[in-house]
Amino acid sequence: MRLSSTRHSFRHRVGAGLLIATLALASAGAGAGGAAFAKTADGDDRIDLSSFAGTLLAARAADDSKDIVRGARFYRKAYQSDPSNPLWLERAVVLTTAEGDIRTALPLARDLVKQASDSQIASFILVTDLIRRERYREALERLRETDNGALAALTSGLLTAWSQYAVGEGETALATIEALEGETWYEPFKLLHGGFIANLLGDKEAALAKFGKAFERDEGAVRIVEAYARQLARNGERDKAQEVLEEFLERFPDNALAAQTIEEIAAGGEVRQAINGPQEGAAEAFSGIGAAIGQEGGFELAAVYLRLALHLDPASGGGLAALSLGNLFDVNGLGDQAIAVLQAIPKNAPFRPLGTLRSAIVLDREDRVEQARNAFEEAIRRNPEDIQAYVAYGNMQRGREKYEAAAEIYSQAIAKVEEPARNDWTLFYFRGIAYERSKQWPKAEADFKTALELYPDQPLVLNYLGYSWVDMGMHLEEALEMIKKAVELRPNDGFIVDSLGWAYYRLGRYEEAVEELEQAVALQPSDPVINDHLGDAYWKTGRKLEAQFQWRHARDLGAKLPELEVINRKIAAEALVETAPRVDVKPEGEKDSSFRHTDDARHAGISEREETYVVRPGDSLWEIANRLFGNGPAYLAILEANRDILSNANALRPGMRLKIPGEL
Repeated sequence: MRLSSTRHSFRHRVGAGLLIATLALASAGAGAGGAAFAKTADGDDRIDLSSFAGTLLAARAADDSKDIVRGARFYRKAYQSDPSNPLWLERAVVLTTAEGDIRTALPLARDLVKQASDSQIASFILVTDLIRRERYREALERLRETDNGALAALTSGLLTAWSQYAVGEGETALATIEALEGETWYEPFKLLHGGFIANLLGDKEAALAKFGKAFERDEGAVRIVEAYARQLARNGERDKAQEVLEEFLERFPDNALAAQTIEEIAAGGEVRQAINGPQEGAAEAFSGIGAAIGQEGGFELAAVYLRLALHLDPASGGGLAALSLGNLFDVNGLGDQAIAVLQAIPKNAPFRPLGTLRSAIVLDREDRVEQARNAFEEAIRRNPEDIQAYVAYGNMQRGREKYEAAAEIYSQAIAKVEEPARNDWTLFYFRGIAYERSKQWPKAEADFKTALELYPDQPLVLNYLGYSWVDMGMHLEEALEMIKKAVELRPNDGFIVDSLGWAYYRLGRYEEAVEELEQAVALQPSDPVINDHLGDAYWKTGRKLEAQFQWRHARDLGAKLPELEVINRKIAAEALVETAPRVDVKPEGEKDSSFRHTDDARHAGISEREETYVVRPGDSLWEIANRLFGNGPAYLAILEANRDILSNANALRPGMRLKIPGEL
């Protein structure tokens, strides 16, 4: 679960303290196990798995690639071969739980507790099973020995409180939470869970006071906001509850849990509690802590906590636990696991549409096209007002050169916008590209002009429209001024600088074209189209050997059809020949892998400012853009501003320091 949706909120303030606690809780298995192996570059497919050493090497290779499924299997096999070594067993327990096979993990956890009674991970797995089976007194017995270390103490304290509540010791449960001391980042957890238990005990005023304090600490944490608003409504303050939620939704308009909560309160009926029992409460504890661990870089332990949350309550946080786990898997390169988790969000959970949408994006990235289409359509069907779903689906269709279908989807999104505002420029820009690529230029031109009306001097649009005019021989002087403006706004964007050079070329101003195209190549040396353009400009200025070099270089950089065909003709003829038309020709349904500088995904927003953002596990460019600018499609601006470290949106990794563009 993401305790917060803001950049400077609880999960970012936890910082090194939680990470150190995480490492302390998980270090025994990972550290010692890692030291025992030699690395292999070949992967486990070349390892003799019939030998014990081969099994260990295969397990280590799986660790290196974060393949938790294969890693769990190999560590289980290693433990079967050497049951006296608890290191293999602990790795097997952690990875088997992280992959979600709790049934297999349970007997392994029992074995581990027998061999290493201080294994906190194994104890929490066993406690989860006891809570799930409502054997709360047995859970309390085991929890008495699982509070060593800051993270374990918080986890154990919250689970103890929920088990105490379950056996009728509610006041003791509240005292247990209140007694948790030692770390400042405990406080939001203490207030939230204390409020939940106070509410279940019938003390509405105490619950409201705790939720109110939690809200004061972090107004961007959706679970805190939800709990506070529900308690306000249950205490007769419906207007204030709606006000709290409305303010939250102004900042995070697509948050499904907050939207569902405000609808429930506005309906005027009885407002349910955010947590309705000890199993839900224990799941919330695992979910909240697990998401915080994930945000601080603790992949395996975060996955274990989130899996335990889902084992107790598959709909934990309205699907938020599953959403957090799916994002965690996705950013760590485990697409299949991400898809499975996201698609397993219960159908009536508030975050089901968003989970389906994100699974669709992962499916598309993995070229599972038909499944991706079905997932996008389900996401739209379940939440027809979610413009992001239309945009993501349209982007998929456009990326696969289904331009007419993309234009239709973007049109559906535009129809949902009553009065287009500045942030809506991307809708018209994307549709304009789809129209232009499907040879509907009048419609494309109208959309580009609308985008500029919404956002005057937007460099992406200036460049695309100006370049298109130049390429068609239309409005050349006006087009040149537009591209110059784009370059002025984005002087370090090689693709926009290339557009300016090509505009000079089309105007017959070849010396100026060479100057700009040389600069463009310096900025984007590996782009075949820009190198080809420079070759043409060199030829026109009499620099024929250099032209030949640039054409060959463009070919070797991976130029695509139809440009490749023309480049080869120029190389064979040792002379300039007719330039290819702009429309690419590729097999039906294949993703557009060309590097044409008119492709919007290769451009960025306007100027950069000094502000930066450190990527955390669970982040995606879309989420970052939506969080910072309230506009998911603005991820393109962030992507292009960081082309020095990001080759594409899927290359995002925790720890990266992103430059954040200025106003969009």
